[in-house]
Amino acid sequence: MKALPLISLFLLSLSSALSASDTPPEMPLSVASFGAAGMSDGSLYFYGGHSGKRHKYNRDEVNGDLFRWKQGADKWEALAKDEPAQGPSLVAVKDGVIRIGGMTARNAKGEKQDLWSSETAARYDIASGKWVPLPKLPQRRSSHDSIVSGDTLYVIGGWRMEGDADSVWHDTYLTLDLTKTDAIWESHPQPFKRRAIAVQTVGTKVYAIGGMTDDNELSSAVSVLDTTTGSWSDGPALPADKIGGFGFAAVSQAGRLFANGLTGRLLELRGDAWVAVAKLTHPRYFHRLLSGEAGKIIAIGGENREGVKPEPEVIVLPAADSAALPDEPAPAKPAGKHP
Repeated sequence: MKALPLISLFLLSLSSALSASDTPPEMPLSVASFGAAGMSDGSLYFYGGHSGKRHKYNRDEVNGDLFRWKQGADKWEALAKDEPAQGPSLVAVKDGVIRIGGMTARNAKGEKQDLWSSETAARYDIASGKWVPLPKLPQRRSSHDSIVSGDTLYVIGGWRMEGDADSVWHDTYLTLDLTKTDAIWESHPQPFKRRAIAVQTVGTKVYAIGGMTDDNELSSAVSVLDTTTGSWSDGPALPADKIGGFGFAAVSQAGRLFANGLTGRLLELRGDAWVAVAKLTHPRYFHRLLSGEAGKIIAIGGENREGVKPEPEVIVLPAADSAALPDEPAPAKPAGKHP
């Protein structure tokens, strides 16, 4: 085979290095059901999550670590820890990130599970490198999701776990006015009870995507909150699938809304329908999708059907008017369910 000129080898090496710089390295903790957020400078944060085997929870494998990755870095940076939490949410705000709720395991490994949702929230201040407590939630909450729209933080879905007591599914959503230093949480009626959902915003609308209902049924429903009126409506349902929208992740970029679950197919909301536009190399659920450079999104964490936690990957987005992927057979439903 003819040898490449040195300049060609150099350019090939440079191109590979540049393309790799936008892909985060392997996560220092392999977790599912965690919080993650992306900042405007391209840095990514993830917090908490479960690092053990599926459905097995103990206080050593539910984490309270916060990590940050800056574009081009070869590793994640460990930041200040906070309380352990599975199923928390993490949102980006000015000068920091806010963590909300989550579930902790009070039992040791091998002991009977003693699982409690959290009632706390806190903001990590980037400048000081410290967590600043926020007002406590009106009720304990985990398996929810959160997003900032305008100057308001929205916390939607989830349930309350308190040890041996029956779990209570939330029928309210919460808001916090981020412009007020003395703001308190406000509760509002929520016309559904679902957990393990994905929440994302486009414009003045907040989308609550998929999840599981209080009848333990996997849901493909999409509920839409108009933040200008406070009214809810039904959005286009996700494509029919054996696991619905359970453990989905969602992200918006440049006014486009994307969602993704265990099939690996990346869905985009186009008009009144969800269209498959790309497919992850490493399908996963209970992961997070984050906005990367223009035209790219990043999948981190989660686990596949076998319970393996895949490495991060970058997905290049097709044009908004690209053709949909062809249909493919729906995969089998995974065994068990997540708290």
